Parts: sequence; C-alpha cells; structure tokens
Amino acid sequence: MADYEIIQPKVDLRKKVKVVPSSQAGFDPIARAEQAMQQLSVNFNIWMAEEVDELQTAWTTLQEKGMNSETIKELFRTSHDIKGQAQTMGFPIAGNIAGSLCDLIENITDLSFLPQDLLHKHVQAIAAVVKEDAREEDNAIGKALTEQLLAVSGEIIARFEDSKKDS
Repeated sequence: MADYEIIQPKVDLRKKVKVVPSSQAGFDPIARAEQAMQQLSVNFNIWMAEEVDELQTAWTTLQEKGMNSETIKELFRTSHDIKGQAQTMGFPIAGNIAGSLCDLIENITDLSFLPQDLLHKHVQAIAAVVKEDAREEDNAIGKALTEQLLAVSGEIIARFEDSKKDS
C-alpha cells in the first residue's frame, strides 16, 4: 500500500480560469485596478462624509444613552471603519486619528476610566479633517492635531495600565 493517497477534486479548477487571448497579452491587472480606483475616487469625499456622519451618530447615541458596552462598541465600529478606509479614500490624517480612538477604546477596558471628552475630541477632529478636505499627511494643522491626540491618548492608556498594576 502507498504512503500517500490521491484525492480527485470534485470541481476541475481549470474550468474556472479565464484564459487571456493573445490580443490582451499585455494586460496589466495592477494598472487596471489603479484605473478603477481613479474612477471611484470622485466618490471618496461623499463616502468619507457618510462615514463621519455614522461616527457622529454613534457619538450622539453615546451621549444620549450613556457610555455602556453597546454604545462604546458602536463608536468603536464606526471609528474602526474610518481607520480602515481613510487611507484608501485619501484621508490618512482622519485614519490616524480614528486609529487613536480605536486604541483608546481597545486598551481601556474599564469604561469609567475612559475620558468622554477625549473621545469627543477624536470625533470632532475626524469630522474637521474630512470637512476641511485635509488629505495630505504633511498638512501642518492636521499633523499637529494627530500628534497631540496620539500623545494624550498614549498617556491615558499608560495611566490605565499603571492603575491595573496597582490594584
């Protein structure tokens, strides 16, 4: 008996592969994807504005219902969406700020330690960056704002971690 077994697939994958005709032999899928992104980019401002609206709605809900696991989860989800999409849509500063907001929520597990005013500053900063169309990473005001929020968030996270060690 052999030390191996040949398994025959149920589906012949060769039938699924698209054969490129010789007339398209110079086809560049990367260039094609970049072209598609360029065509979609006219919608990026609209899409980012919609993402910011969702973030602000999550913030308003948190304010109305109080900070609890449900409202903070929604704030995290909307900020995480922005964090993930902002770079592609040309808003890296907004993405960095959203990343800082996500870090705060992820790392500070005790909601009573999570400063609402700092969360609000993040939401306001993201909204301002998108509204002002601050797309360049070297935008002086956006860069300074991001650095400040990251620094303060880092301090708060460090204090929380220290408080966990003390208890």
